[in-house]
Amino acid sequence: MRITKFHLPSMALSAAICLLPGPVAAFDVEHSFHAQLGHGTGTGMLEKWCALPNFSFEQQGGIEGWVEAGCGRCHIGADWNPEKPYQDCFLCHSGEGFAVTDSGCLNCHSKDTAKRGDLFTAETDVHVAAGFACTDCHLRYQDKRSDHQFLKGSAIDTTEPTMEGTMSCTRVCHSSGPHGGGPHGDKLNQHTGKVACETCHTGARPARALESRSWNVFSDQGAPRTTWRSPGWMPEHKWYDNTGPGLAGAYDLPILGHAERRDVAGARIYPFNAVTVDWFVKQPDSAYDDVIIVPEVMAADANGDGLVTVGEMQAVYPGATLVTADMNFSISHSVRPKEEAFDCGDCHGGSGWLLDWQKLGYSRDPGGNNGGKEFRKKP
Repeated sequence: MRITKFHLPSMALSAAICLLPGPVAAFDVEHSFHAQLGHGTGTGMLEKWCALPNFSFEQQGGIEGWVEAGCGRCHIGADWNPEKPYQDCFLCHSGEGFAVTDSGCLNCHSKDTAKRGDLFTAETDVHVAAGFACTDCHLRYQDKRSDHQFLKGSAIDTTEPTMEGTMSCTRVCHSSGPHGGGPHGDKLNQHTGKVACETCHTGARPARALESRSWNVFSDQGAPRTTWRSPGWMPEHKWYDNTGPGLAGAYDLPILGHAERRDVAGARIYPFNAVTVDWFVKQPDSAYDDVIIVPEVMAADANGDGLVTVGEMQAVYPGATLVTADMNFSISHSVRPKEEAFDCGDCHGGSGWLLDWQKLGYSRDPGGNNGGKEFRKKP
């Protein structure tokens, strides 16, 4: 893997536009993780199904349906997208020297707020306050697929079977013993093998985010019933080993139990937004993404009350089943200053409230003195 900070400060914008957009650059973009083509490879989004928009690429027109639904505005491509062949460069590149800017990243990643409750401001993120740009951490690198890859963290909802180019706090900037010396620092450093940095250094989320979505209940305008977490909500914490989604298997969906990965090598406790989603599948033993598409669900609403019952759906698909599952979205940004990080008493002892030790697979608080009688209190 070759990593490079890639800017063109000495090249005029017009010259860059002449040189970069074109067949070679388009090939690299198409084969990058951002382009997410991945036909038959397991490394792209076009053949996958996501519970939040509940759009089935396979069942709803392939690329034509993908473009019509507006997915291509962020899930970029080039020659496969008839709306903007070879123009995807301008979604990311802008400004002097055809650089990648934060505003270019946020053209799409601002939508992450709904999944993670992030805000990328100096008031909400210590790295932004220190003057860091996105590409100061998410460095550009080249692998066997493309020279348009970027280091990414181990987000369960975007992690692929191949983990090339992943990053972490201690890989890019911080040491493996980030808390210094002394008894307190040594004790905190012992935690890093089992507790992810984000668990202690991301607190209450600064922005609202999704809490649940029901794809069997619709408003008069056809929108699914959706509930939101208000700013200040706290993440859930689960064991995760950075290798992809959990119970769904085959890297399909980010369904993860609290202690499911506890005994897997490399597992640590991470924070997540667990969004509860209801949707219909065609048979009781269907794969999670063998969905009944939204137009068919809405058409099954025989009495027109906006609630599609299992009985109404089974009149169309006799084996129809309503699935309920939590889709987990990793939390890595909106990092608080070290002075505001959680400390021992937030997790351990009679006043510990942050971690639910029972859900994490413990019979009692492993570092407290509450005898296992009281596991969790509200702050």
